[in-house]
Amino acid sequence: MEIKTKRINKREIYAGLEIYNYYINHSTSNFEEKNLSKNKFIDLFNKSKGNKLPFIIAKKYKEVIGLAFVNKFREKSGYRFSFEHSIYINPKHIDKGYGSIILKELIRECRKNKNIKNLIAVIGGSDNISSIRIHKKNGFNHVGTLKKVGFKKNKWIDSLYMQKKL
Repeated sequence: MEIKTKRINKREIYAGLEIYNYYINHSTSNFEEKNLSKNKFIDLFNKSKGNKLPFIIAKKYKEVIGLAFVNKFREKSGYRFSFEHSIYINPKHIDKGYGSIILKELIRECRKNKNIKNLIAVIGGSDNISSIRIHKKNGFNHVGTLKKVGFKKNKWIDSLYMQKKL
């Protein structure tokens, strides 16, 4: 598996967008309800890179199998050392261990940035066992659950918070 953190091309970004939009349409793990456009996703990528935050594309045999990126946790200045991350795996490659590999690389990349002291996982759904498992495996601790804070696909969804201090 190849993990790219630099020189990510538009084709790879758009393949990442397809994965991201898959989770918008087919799950409750992403609280967005409408697909992101190419322009909005490019903006997300540029914002991440412009803030010197990791954005990872993982490939195997030239196919994008996953992506992960980091954003500010909150906009208020007091949160400046805490960052939220997102990780998405191509649905054809779920339960093959790729999520954990990508998360390990994301953590390595975050440790290179002296401003990142805390990584926060905001996991959509108490039943998102795969995401909870890979975060526990990689040293994240469950720090709280917000009950029924999201509403998607005509149901209320919990939001789990997991944290890793770097």
